[in-house]
Amino acid sequence: MKRLKLLSWKHVVALLVSLALATGLIAGVLIHLETSESVGAARAQSLDAASGFASAAEEYFGTQAAEGVIRVSARQSFDRIVEGILLGTARYVQVVLGDAVIVDAIDREWQSAIPLLVTGQLTASDSTDIHALEGQLLVDVVVPIGTPHPEAPEGTSSYARVGYEVPGLASHLRSIRLAGGGIALASFIVACFVLIASLCWLDYQRILITPFHGIVGSLASMAPNGPLVLDEHAKQITLHGQAVYMPPKPFQLLALLIREDGRVLQESEIVSTLWPTADLADSRDVRQCVYLLRKRLDAAVDGAGACVANVKGFGYRFDCTCLDELPRERELVAAEIGAETRG
Repeated sequence: MKRLKLLSWKHVVALLVSLALATGLIAGVLIHLETSESVGAARAQSLDAASGFASAAEEYFGTQAAEGVIRVSARQSFDRIVEGILLGTARYVQVVLGDAVIVDAIDREWQSAIPLLVTGQLTASDSTDIHALEGQLLVDVVVPIGTPHPEAPEGTSSYARVGYEVPGLASHLRSIRLAGGGIALASFIVACFVLIASLCWLDYQRILITPFHGIVGSLASMAPNGPLVLDEHAKQITLHGQAVYMPPKPFQLLALLIREDGRVLQESEIVSTLWPTADLADSRDVRQCVYLLRKRLDAAVDGAGACVANVKGFGYRFDCTCLDELPRERELVAAEIGAETRG
């Protein structure tokens, strides 16, 4: 199959950046949903409790406030209710009827942290706000009491206001963010691994030419193959320490054979790699390239061209074992010449 050069370093970097953005976006959405659910549950729970308190306040003071007189017994009884609320998770309680502040109580431990509550016209609908105080989160709940004030048609001046501390909510939200960030990072690492593995597999299957092929190829080509060393970056070949000049196509063929580490390459594979855009290239060009490669190697060291082995009916492969025997032959010849000289 003809290899398609579809990827470069820029493409790979763009894929990784897109992967990081997609992972971050998904993690952000999940963190937002989980945070919203936790905060929503705290708001709903606090609103239910404040609504019950507002109903009790209206029951105690509604009729009396309309008459302009609040009985002492009712006030004392309600104060005990407020004290009980402050012993729980409530940190401040306020009841306003008309322009009169009936109850304005704050937990002593929180008195310096909670600002003075603002009285006056509020919205007619229920409202909840969340404030961060003393490292904790407070849910501020306002529940209207009775009907809107006639002089304030857009709101009501009678309401119950309670601030509830939500134990553990702040730490829970931090845990959600940390867990979401950790999951996002782990997902990104796994996705990168899958992406790189997929690209390497496609390259191995001769479908793509990726940057990873160049990395693996360079490492393989620079490794010594007996007395032969090929450096793709420097475009140099040394055989027994002697530099060998090689034209571009034979050089690429030798680098390809070395990268494949002894695997037999068909002529069609060599054509698609060495001449990816030349539609007229065929097996004759491969044979001519092999001839030139062997000729150059033999010119450097006699018999070195045999390392480009022809597997009849299949293709060509690199055989480094034949190069290992060449130094021994040269040493034997040198020894014989030396012996003749001494004789």
